[in-house]
Amino acid sequence: MVSLQKLRNKKVLVFGLGISGIATLKSLIKNKSIVSVWDDNQKKIQNKKIQYDPNFHRKQYDYIVISPGIDLLKHKHKSYFIKNKKKIITDIDIFVSSLDLKRNKIIAITGTNGKSTFAKLLYNIIKLKCKNTYLLGNYGKPVLSHRINTNQNIYVLELSSYQIEQSKYLKTHYAAILNITPDHLERHKTFSKYFSIKCKVFNSLVPNGKGFVFVSKKYEKLLNINLTKFKLKNKIKKINKYLNFTIKNNYLNNENFNSSLNICIEILKKLKISKRIIEKGLSHFKSLPHRQQIVRKIKNIQFVNDSKATNFDSAEFSIKCFKNIFWIVGGLMKQGDHFYLNKIKHKIIKAYIIGKSCDLFEKKIKKNVNCVIVKTLNKAFKLAYKDALQKNIKESVILLSPAAASFDQFKNFQHRGEVFTKLAKEV
Repeated sequence: MVSLQKLRNKKVLVFGLGISGIATLKSLIKNKSIVSVWDDNQKKIQNKKIQYDPNFHRKQYDYIVISPGIDLLKHKHKSYFIKNKKKIITDIDIFVSSLDLKRNKIIAITGTNGKSTFAKLLYNIIKLKCKNTYLLGNYGKPVLSHRINTNQNIYVLELSSYQIEQSKYLKTHYAAILNITPDHLERHKTFSKYFSIKCKVFNSLVPNGKGFVFVSKKYEKLLNINLTKFKLKNKIKKINKYLNFTIKNNYLNNENFNSSLNICIEILKKLKISKRIIEKGLSHFKSLPHRQQIVRKIKNIQFVNDSKATNFDSAEFSIKCFKNIFWIVGGLMKQGDHFYLNKIKHKIIKAYIIGKSCDLFEKKIKKNVNCVIVKTLNKAFKLAYKDALQKNIKESVILLSPAAASFDQFKNFQHRGEVFTKLAKEV
């Protein structure tokens, strides 16, 4: 284990100064660890008070804390990281190791799509009963920005495959995989490896812990292989698709959410949250920013910001929720992504392709959907709005659901969504 107490006076390299890296750095300095830092992005190296180490690969450290977005096997100093593999830890490892697991409960939520939404939903409902509930990890605050206290707390952690892959000391009382479909194959190489990394979250369960998973029949064999490999079959409950629960919320009352809602309710029951509190939390829940977020409505046209949809499965999820769609799609296409449009093409009136991978997107969708390459979000928005006005169809939707990463034209998916929202509010 690698608690903050154990890391005191230890030589620690923080590698990567993203949001979680900065939180880790501050926590370790406060903890009186001997901290050095490096980030390959020179723009992040500005604070003269911090000990930067460009020659880290020639030195010895007790521990190396890796930011989740860094692919060590593609790094120019990968031989150094391979040699020091046993010393590599994550902020998640430090956080969990610093907790009293008898007084605190940890709930881990992962999946390919919807994990932020359902981590937030769980957090909202649990907090109605338990004040000391915190949402941390991939969504919410970085874990080491949270001040660890002696209270009895409940922590909801949203975890990406990157965070799960590198973590060695993750412990959970409840863990859930909402769904798994191909994603991040540019890093994980194969879907089988990506699937196995997601299933690794169940290996973190404490002796009396419980895991929940929904996987389609298509991937059930792969799930069983992984559960057998990790010797976890008795700890995992497979959730079917049908929810026997009345939901008075138009946003959540959607068949696409069924299995994830079912998993959430199973966890809430384990925590002895009453049906009354669950119903209250469900009825008040609203969509998160950049996730099927209705940002404006003008007469019969809704503008929906779903910029978080960075692969086709996520975009398909949103397309199923609407009709008469003017679809803004494109950006950096993810490796191994497949576009299955046959069952949803009737919902799309026209697609407007943006970003660096325009030609690839056109090849993927032109057989099923009327589409046009427009390169930029600004042009796509203006053309989609013009077409929607001319068509004048009842309940039409201009949907930004790109099915792609954003880094070709934007800082991140949030920036892309903010630009779309600004355009919608200006018309």
